[in-house]
Amino acid sequence: MDQMTFDFRSEDDEPEEPHVEEIKVEKKEVKKKPKKTTKAHQLAKEQRDIPVSEFFEQNRHILGFDNPTHSLITAVKEGVDNSLDACEQAGILPELKVEIGTLGKDELSIAIEDNGPGIVEENVPNVFGRLLYGSRFGSGKQSRGQQGIGISAAIMYGQLTTGRSAIISTRISEEHLATRIAMKLDTRNNRGNVERTEDFVWKNENGEPDEDGIYPEKYHGTRVEFAIKGRYREARPSVLEYLKSTAIVNPHAKIIFTNPDKKIFLFDRGSPDLPKLPSQGVKPHPHGVELGQLMRMAHHSKEYQMGHFLRKDLSSMGTKSISDVLIKARLSPYVRPQDITRLEAKALIDAFKTTSIRTPTSGILVPIGPKLIKLGLKQVLEEYRPEFYTLPISRTPSVFAGTPFLVEVGMVYGGNLPKDQPVQVLRFANRVPLLYQAGGCAITKAVQGINWRTYGLEQKKGKGTPSGPAIILVHVASTNIPFTSEAKEAIADIEEIKKEIKLALRNNAKTLSRHLKKQKKRAKVSEKFDLVQKVLPAIAEKASSVVGQPVPNLDKVVAAIMDVVWIEEDIEFKNDRIEVEIKIINYRLRSANFKLRVAVPGHEIKEAEPKPGKREGNHVVWSVGLPTTESTKYKFTIPEGNRSSFEGLELWVEGIDSTNIIGAEPWTGIIDPGISEAIEAEKQGLA
Repeated sequence: MDQMTFDFRSEDDEPEEPHVEEIKVEKKEVKKKPKKTTKAHQLAKEQRDIPVSEFFEQNRHILGFDNPTHSLITAVKEGVDNSLDACEQAGILPELKVEIGTLGKDELSIAIEDNGPGIVEENVPNVFGRLLYGSRFGSGKQSRGQQGIGISAAIMYGQLTTGRSAIISTRISEEHLATRIAMKLDTRNNRGNVERTEDFVWKNENGEPDEDGIYPEKYHGTRVEFAIKGRYREARPSVLEYLKSTAIVNPHAKIIFTNPDKKIFLFDRGSPDLPKLPSQGVKPHPHGVELGQLMRMAHHSKEYQMGHFLRKDLSSMGTKSISDVLIKARLSPYVRPQDITRLEAKALIDAFKTTSIRTPTSGILVPIGPKLIKLGLKQVLEEYRPEFYTLPISRTPSVFAGTPFLVEVGMVYGGNLPKDQPVQVLRFANRVPLLYQAGGCAITKAVQGINWRTYGLEQKKGKGTPSGPAIILVHVASTNIPFTSEAKEAIADIEEIKKEIKLALRNNAKTLSRHLKKQKKRAKVSEKFDLVQKVLPAIAEKASSVVGQPVPNLDKVVAAIMDVVWIEEDIEFKNDRIEVEIKIINYRLRSANFKLRVAVPGHEIKEAEPKPGKREGNHVVWSVGLPTTESTKYKFTIPEGNRSSFEGLELWVEGIDSTNIIGAEPWTGIIDPGISEAIEAEKQGLA
């Protein structure tokens, strides 16, 4: 050890020759104990960062790649969703080609091509080879894709199961060359590795060839091709079912599907109008924001006054609601948001709950709209020839956990739909079909939570999915759909969402109930009429033969028994027009005098015979005067009409007791309540 000296003199003492006393301290060697390797040390050596792509590679079932059939549907779904989003954001009417081919046993090729804006070449490895990469996560805008996982995960699964590279073709404008890129995923580093790149001439096979049979060039679009281990089938659930459902809620898109047998299915465009894009991203709504979320937002806010923070960082907060909230929370509008405590944040949350704050504006969410839902259903379900379509309903936006959402519902009944099976429930989230995990979905639970017997459908013990020849469509639109998993196949069981779905279903079911009651009444009268028509002539003939007299005219006897005015329509679809004939028969003992009012939604009535008494908007009004047992006919045409655009006739009677009318509704002077809902939706920018 080093020598140490101690000096005890005062500063006034004269300096002397220092006397140094050496103090020797014996130095002992201390043996270091060897570090004991514990279990924790051993485990620490094994711990490492796991790249997100490597995680999903090992847990691909989470993303919907759990069996060959499901994997194929998921892969197609992710590609189609990306294509539709890209086209809409670029303001291009989507035109998609989906092709599935056979490469070997349980090995399929998938190609998805669109006419979108294309992808910049240097961005291709990120878009198709990197998980959790995209422009939509946290954007606060409604979109099909939310996580930046889908298409990269599909390519990753294909690479994992087949070892083949993905081929991406893209072109961004006429001035740029088309580029074809072969790449594979590096899951350890979560990136795409480009193997080769080449320019090529991209022919647009959907265009018209010239006189030499040469197709024009394709100036913009993207095509992704990859192989997967999968199994194709057309039984539900299937790729075909997914594309059918996609066409229903995206009538502005044209989809051409080629299956492994080279059979082509065309889902043509039903509407020439693109859906409106969300006008803005959305901020959390005060009625659903949570305590921890509010504290995080306040501490990271760019605003330095609480009043400005509430206005700028939260949605739907106006001057009055801000003032009310701050008074209830006992906070100054000038306090720094960054300085609020947990107790102050809790006071704000409590104040939000007791303050009237307007719902999110409609511009942040884009519904399909009643008109397009009905159009999509009619176009895709034409093979079933449904007898009745309810007028779909678009609810006003609501909120859960600070996130706005809205619900849309439509129903189809009758025709060739199966009568003895459970009603088919078509589930959608942001225009994307949900084919799996139905039992755990909020939509299914909402449907099963309604007593459908009240509305005319069969249902065991008033619980579960109803039975009958019907289809129920439910669409949930939101800036952040709360899916139950990364596979995005079911909506979480959130009470606010279920409540809105139930309200929409009940409102829509009332329309169906009215139709079924009318149908039942008409069937009862028809049965009675058929019986009278068979029994009375037989009795009359028998009696006449007994007494040797001619058979009398039974019209008045029939009228006395029936006591109704019968109205029925005959509709004939021709190539470029619809021809309509309305027949009215007076089965009453007195004359029937009333006004018949007719409208065809979305169309103008032409070539009416006889000439109507007057027109009111799109309504045509005839004055009807029928003696007892007499009949009459009214005819008209709908030019440029077809089966898919035809939404049915609307018939009303005015000036007569509607109890005795079969085939028309009483005119009340106002438009049908269901139509009013659609009009109100349009006023709010929802349709």
